Amino acid sequence: MNRNTITLTIAALILAACTGRKPGDKPVVTVTIEPLRYFAEQIAGDRMTVVTMVPKGSSPETYEPTAQQMVDLANSDIYIKVGNLGFEHTWMKRLKANAPHLIIIDSSEGIRPLPTAGGGSDPHTWTSPANAMRIARNIYRSLVMIDGKDSLYFKANLDSLCGVIARTDATIAARLDSVSRRSFIIYHPALTYFARDYGLLQLAIEEEGREPSAASLQELIDRANGEGTRLMFMQREFANRNTETVSRGTGARIVEINPLSYDWEREMLKITDELCRQ
Repeated sequence: MNRNTITLTIAALILAACTGRKPGDKPVVTVTIEPLRYFAEQIAGDRMTVVTMVPKGSSPETYEPTAQQMVDLANSDIYIKVGNLGFEHTWMKRLKANAPHLIIIDSSEGIRPLPTAGGGSDPHTWTSPANAMRIARNIYRSLVMIDGKDSLYFKANLDSLCGVIARTDATIAARLDSVSRRSFIIYHPALTYFARDYGLLQLAIEEEGREPSAASLQELIDRANGEGTRLMFMQREFANRNTETVSRGTGARIVEINPLSYDWEREMLKITDELCRQ
């Protein structure tokens, strides 16, 4: 056994001791939300295992990880976060303290944050195909950090994913090009970047996690009526009486969407199709 082989064997044994895995097991990547799992899995292919911290149907603003998730995190080599979600603000320091070996990557690095109407930064960076390109490349670089030998494999998968994102972008732009009503109502302002990309106006009911006052609700209804807005997007976890109030006041059709869906491409096209039906 030569010196290089000995060194690699020792490194593998040290990594296994830190993570609780056996030598030869696939590296484990943990991500915050399902859309990031989609991007990571498209690039990692069969070389890595990708797990999501905030499970399907849970809010990334309020979710608390289970004790088992905290234990399982010790098996991860890298954590890819969105960048600015409520869950990440609350839990990243504790996750890092629980698994000090973790490499933490910000998938939104290089993306200029957009402010919401309330003055905060919209964390939903993945809802823009332009941003998705950047996120995919950031994820690719992070995977190469922990598995350089498969870099060409990851690069081929990245190119394939970027092709999907580019086609999605072109399809959305073509479909929205002739749409006359270019505004929509949404309860939780999750489509700020999407609206920017395609010249749309997002009218949000909630701002910075706060319920609107009666005056601001009426102001939104008046503005929506002035814009001729007839579509309201709603996420299931945010449904409440205010959505019904705005719908009645504007005549807007309520459509349930899921920006947290694993099937990123399908969700982006669904949102587009609903905008075309206004």
